[in-house]
Amino acid sequence: TSLNGVVVGNAAEGEPASDKDRTLLTVAPHLVIDGLVLTARAVGARRAYLTTARPEIARQLRTEVRRRRDRLRIEVVEVEDRFVSGEESALVNALNGRPGVPSDRLTRVWERGVDRRPTLVHNVETLAHMALLARFGADWFRSVGTPEEPGTFLATVGGAVSAPGVFEVPYGASLTGLLDAAG
Repeated sequence: TSLNGVVVGNAAEGEPASDKDRTLLTVAPHLVIDGLVLTARAVGARRAYLTTARPEIARQLRTEVRRRRDRLRIEVVEVEDRFVSGEESALVNALNGRPGVPSDRLTRVWERGVDRRPTLVHNVETLAHMALLARFGADWFRSVGTPEEPGTFLATVGGAVSAPGVFEVPYGASLTGLLDAAG
């Protein structure tokens, strides 16, 4: 049955000094869009949003979405650049034209979210993983990381290192190894 709901890709990166969402959307925007389309199809959603607090990323995403021929309606929306903007109820509030701040937890967004429709909110890194899982399969995904936490994650490394940036590392990697990779 069709959910007739909404899927939201969350790139409202509010963590101080984090750059992983911007990097992912700059380097591989179609991976995120593919994951958004697949997720919407899986839950029967008819609309999707990509949210970001960065105007330059919003412009790029709008261009990428226009170039595609997806049947899913995808809208790119800029949200306020604040720490709380990425919380799921804050995103739903912003998409509903209200202030983008978290709201009452008694009403779950998956029950009543954007336009009072069931809404699924995922981080763009998760959506990219969905696209990779669809392309390469679960065994490929499990080939790195740990048995309890398979796969990889993006980590922003800055400060007193010779090569600051965003690194993709397997779950279970040590902090020492990550810092060594950044010099």
